[in-house]
Amino acid sequence: MKKIILMVFLMLLMSNLYCEEKQDINALLHPNILNYNMLAQNELIDNKIEDIQPAIKDTVPQHPLLKRPKTCFTFALDTVVMPGIKIGFGWIKYDSTSTQETFLILHGNSGWPLWPIFTTGIHGEVNTFRSSGRDGFYTSCNIGLDYLLFPGTFLSPYFTFGIGYSFKVGNTSFFRISGDLGLKWVIASITLSYVF
Repeated sequence: MKKIILMVFLMLLMSNLYCEEKQDINALLHPNILNYNMLAQNELIDNKIEDIQPAIKDTVPQHPLLKRPKTCFTFALDTVVMPGIKIGFGWIKYDSTSTQETFLILHGNSGWPLWPIFTTGIHGEVNTFRSSGRDGFYTSCNIGLDYLLFPGTFLSPYFTFGIGYSFKVGNTSFFRISGDLGLKWVIASITLSYVF
């Protein structure tokens, strides 16, 4: 008899525990409770993200190198032998030890009234600087074509090497003095240019 009572007691206890576990599991798996839990977690995550974002902005420096321009324009005047005008559009490539500007330039030169010569042309120009700031001394290489308009018409190569000095006059603007020598209608020239 004692054994039967003990078994009934154990069965009642087990069924009671089973029902409580089942209720706990049902309560946890109930959709409303799941939604409340997920909403609470999302609010907690959103609050943490809002707290972290200003800290990230404060710790990541806005380095001036990130704001460097990638393109530029030039307006230049040839002086001395045959006065002329140059206009161009360029791309800037930054390296750890140097900076390089590559321009596509349209130009026109006239010897009038001293010489009855007028030329126009297109050439590529590559300026190489030892500084990332694009100031100070630089070397230049030009290659392209000249077209003689007067007297007669004639195509000739435009191939020169040069050296110049760049003065910084604004955040991204420069005044430059350069000279070049090579194969072109005007063998040598001195150029004043503004790059922005």
